[in-house]
Amino acid sequence: MGISRRPWRLAGLAGCAVVVLGLVAGGSPAARAQGQLGPVFNPSAAVSWGYNGHGDLGDGTTVSRSVPGPVSGLTSGVVQVAAGSVHALAITSGGIVWAWGLNGNGQLGDGTTTDRTSPVQVPGLSGVRQVAAGSDHSLALKSDGTVWAWGTDDHGQVGNGVASSTPQLTPVQVAGLTGVTQIAAGSKFSLALRSDGTVWAWGLGNLGQLGNGATFDSAIPVQVLLTDVTSIAAGSDAAYAIRSDSAGIAVWSWGSNICGDLGDGSTTRLPFPQPTTGITSPNIVQVAAGQQYALALDSDGQVWGWGDDEGDQLAGKTPAFKCALTATPIFGAGSGITQLSASADHVLALTGGTILAWGDNLDGALGDGITPPPSSIPPVSGPVHVVGLSGVTQVAAGTFFSLAVYKQPQGTA
Repeated sequence: MGISRRPWRLAGLAGCAVVVLGLVAGGSPAARAQGQLGPVFNPSAAVSWGYNGHGDLGDGTTVSRSVPGPVSGLTSGVVQVAAGSVHALAITSGGIVWAWGLNGNGQLGDGTTTDRTSPVQVPGLSGVRQVAAGSDHSLALKSDGTVWAWGTDDHGQVGNGVASSTPQLTPVQVAGLTGVTQIAAGSKFSLALRSDGTVWAWGLGNLGQLGNGATFDSAIPVQVLLTDVTSIAAGSDAAYAIRSDSAGIAVWSWGSNICGDLGDGSTTRLPFPQPTTGITSPNIVQVAAGQQYALALDSDGQVWGWGDDEGDQLAGKTPAFKCALTATPIFGAGSGITQLSASADHVLALTGGTILAWGDNLDGALGDGITPPPSSIPPVSGPVHVVGLSGVTQVAAGTFFSLAVYKQPQGTA
């Protein structure tokens, strides 16, 4: 996901009391969309916490909070959530897409530039199976293998062939892409993985984000110089791929390398993929990337991290304010972690249906019920538990806010 640091702190935002997560579907957007599936019932709901200055939390307010609370209307039928810089996306049953938060560049896709504090439906989209959110643009992958995009297009991140200073306010199809199985959004660039193991990129390329050996922008997808890829991830200005490799090299990366973002032992930007060093397992199942740092998770729950540790995003495993130039062990095998999501300065980890969080707790992004005073915002090195949640199936970290999907107990939705 794409992110950018907020250079000032917004005052007057405090955490609210704990919200009881017993949610009623009623006539919600999720309930209406889920009716398309007949008798099949999906009890999954979306919750949010952290910064809310532009409606990031989707709860109908602009009041930040340090504990999870419901996203308005998304009380059942939620399939996936994605968090951008200051906006968010969700898919509900039937592949319907909803969006909320900042909308100055059309990143909500509803045809306007009006911020939304509650979810609005993205028109013209159905059958969507994955969404991804960048700083000011959004992506959707449909079940037919096509990719759709909207929002800021100044560097061609919408991918429809023409970069424009005028935002794209509704979804358009990304040019020339079929057979796509996964998408990822960086700050101002986009990635797609095809079923043949090739990776395609478009948008901003000044730091080598497109991985095609050049440093030029592209308004159409160009092929990354890597094959046999099984999964992709995008940080702010760097990209990552998990690759089937007979030599046991699992993670490859390219793009910005200001603080060891690529984990190759240097701070030299790379416009083409190179191996990330220091990872000792060939069984990497996920890479999660934030702003100038990344994490890798293997099938045994081991986690490695590299890059910027200014906000203890690497869980205090490197000296504060230092850059880890190669992958550093963070959690050992048996940690129970099955999913990661990384943002500007905080990380979410799914384990056993609950969430661990660490890093910067600005505006209560860690969800532990604590909102530090404006004058003192210490990072949290060791993981803390997000309060009040169980049965979680997915996490998504925005710049200073967080999202999760959880399964409600029967009879509560």
